[in-house]
This record gives sequence, C-alpha cells and structure tokens, in this order.
Amino acid sequence: MRNHAGGNHLLGGNLRKARSDGSAPRLVRSVQPPPPRDLHPLLLEREYWRGRLEEQRSTRPFLLITPRPDLSTRSCEVQEIRFRAHDGVRIWGLVGRCPFLRNDQPAALRLVGAAEAPRIDVATVEQGRTEFVVQIPAGRRLVDRVLDALRLRQIAAAYAHIDASRVAFLEDGARSVPDEVRIVDKLCSGGLIR
Repeated sequence: MRNHAGGNHLLGGNLRKARSDGSAPRLVRSVQPPPPRDLHPLLLEREYWRGRLEEQRSTRPFLLITPRPDLSTRSCEVQEIRFRAHDGVRIWGLVGRCPFLRNDQPAALRLVGAAEAPRIDVATVEQGRTEFVVQIPAGRRLVDRVLDALRLRQIAAAYAHIDASRVAFLEDGARSVPDEVRIVDKLCSGGLIR
C-alpha cells in the first residue's frame, strides 16, 4: 500500500521507500530485528554430540588462572583465565567475582568474538554472580564453538563450586543469541549434558 504522506511501503516488517522512477522500493530502515531462525534438527543429533563429548573428555583443559589487579576494584576481583579447547586451541578470557560474597554464587557466561576484548560487567558481579567472559578465536567452526562453550560451562561450575545447572549464558539484548549457545541450551535441556 502506498502512504500518500511520503511514499512509504510497509513490506514484511521493513520500511521501504518507493522510488520516483517506479523501480522497486529500497530498504530505508528495519522496524524490528529478524526473529531467530530455528536450529536444524541435525545440529541437535544426540549420537553426534555424544561422540564429540567423548573426544572432549579425552583432552584436559590445562586451566591457568592469573590475578589481574589492574582490572580489579574493591567490589570486583578480576582474574584472567586461559584453557585449552578439545582441539588444542588456547582460549582466554576474564572472570569477575565479588570478594565479599561466598564462593558458591551462580555463574554467568558470555562469549565474545575475536574482534571484541573481554570486559567484566561490574553490575553483573554486584548482583551476586561470578561472571566469565571468554573470547572465541576467529575462524572456529560451529562444532568447535559449541564444545568451547560446553568446556567453559564445566570450568565455570568447577571454579565457582556449584552445580552446572546454576551456570547460565547471558543474553546480549543488542545481538541475537549465538547458535553455539542455543545448541548448548538444547543439549542441556534435552538431558545429554548435565
């Protein structure tokens, strides 16, 4: 439909502006972000993931924890972590926790891309959660990113002295939830991973 005020069309949730030469409308701006697409059923195949999890169990993470007083404040103690992925790739990130709280607080996890530096969200820590922010190296395949997220979940549970059910990935409202996090959530809720 044509809007007489400015020649705008509303097509599929996008605002489009008609061109004066009568050609197809062009995209001006998106009204709503696209809904998350469904995961393909093969991405959740239990037998496939069972085999990958066995591979991961055979590789030790070799966790290294280093205090970072330069990033710490009175209310947020920060440490740098480095661990080995299932395929030997070294992964690093930061852990932030409140030094005034008990060690058994729930853990919040965030994955950031190779172009984004890990940063602790002090507000998350002040809410009583131990926050883990890990940088995933560029070029990792989806299966590797899923296994990296699972390893981070296991490390977080052991570090915080809590059951893995008290470890959760944080959602960034500005971005869609990464596929690796969605797959981990489905595998955990499906009972394949505890």
